Amino acid sequence: MQMITKRNNKTLSILLPMLLALAFLFITNADASSMNTETNTMKTIKGSIFYREHMQLPANAEVKVYLEDVSRMDVAADVIATTLLGTENGPPWDFSLQYDSARLQENGRYGLRVRIEAEGKLMFINTSHIPAFDQESGTPLKILVSLVGGKSGDENHPAPKPDSSLTNTYWKLTELDGQPALLGAGQKELHMILTTSENRVRGFSGCNQFTGTYELNYDLLQFGPLAATMMACMEGMEQEQHFLKVLGSITRFTIKGESLTLHNTEDQLTLRFEAVYLK
Repeated sequence: MQMITKRNNKTLSILLPMLLALAFLFITNADASSMNTETNTMKTIKGSIFYREHMQLPANAEVKVYLEDVSRMDVAADVIATTLLGTENGPPWDFSLQYDSARLQENGRYGLRVRIEAEGKLMFINTSHIPAFDQESGTPLKILVSLVGGKSGDENHPAPKPDSSLTNTYWKLTELDGQPALLGAGQKELHMILTTSENRVRGFSGCNQFTGTYELNYDLLQFGPLAATMMACMEGMEQEQHFLKVLGSITRFTIKGESLTLHNTEDQLTLRFEAVYLK
C-alpha cells in the first residue's frame, strides 16, 4: 500500500507541472486570439483634403475629419470616428482615419464630413455628401471643401456668392433629367418652397399646386408623399407627372451659390433649380 502511494505521488509530481504549463498556454492563446479579434475590426480610411481658394489659413487652424452614420434622416448623424490634423503642411492634407468596423451595419449609409476651423470658427466644409466606402479598395479619397462666406483674399478671384438657404427660398425649376424645364399651364414656372414650419414643401408642378413633407439631415433630403390639386390642363400635365415622380426619388442635395441640384438614389443629378428672390 505504501509503495502504491509513493508511485501515485511520483506520477502527480510529474503530471502537475505539465498540466499547469498546458493551462498557461491555453489561457495565453485565448487572450491572444481575443486581442487579434479586436485588432482585426479596426480599419482605415485614407484620403486627402483640398480647397481651390487662393488663401492661407491662420496658424491655429485645424482640419477635422468625421466618419458618420447618416442612415437615419430623422436624427442627427452618429459619429463613428474622428481625427484631427494640423494645417501647416497643406493643402492638400493627407489623412488616415481609423474606425471600428464592428460598429457598422450591413445596410447602413456612411459618409465623411470635413470641417476646417480656427478658434472655433468654421472656415471650410464639404458641401456635398462624401460616401465613405464607395471608392475602389485602396484608392484614397479626394475631398474638396468650400469656403464658408467671407472673401478668398485674391482680388483676381472674387469670392463667390454665398450659398442660398435650402429652406424659405423660392426655387425655380430650370432642368429636369438633363433637359431644360418648360413653363407650365398659364406660362407659369415650376417651383417649390421648403418651409421650416413642420418641414413642409409646397409649389407649382406644371398644372396643379402640390404640397407635402420632407426630411433633412445635413445634405440628405427626402420628400414624403406629395399631394396635388386635381385640375386638368391642356398643357403641362406630362411634365408635371414626371416632375413629381422624380421628386419622390430624391435622396440628397447640393447648393452652390444660387443653384440647387437634387440627386436620386443612384446619385444621379435629376433636378436643377435656381433661387429667385422676391421683391
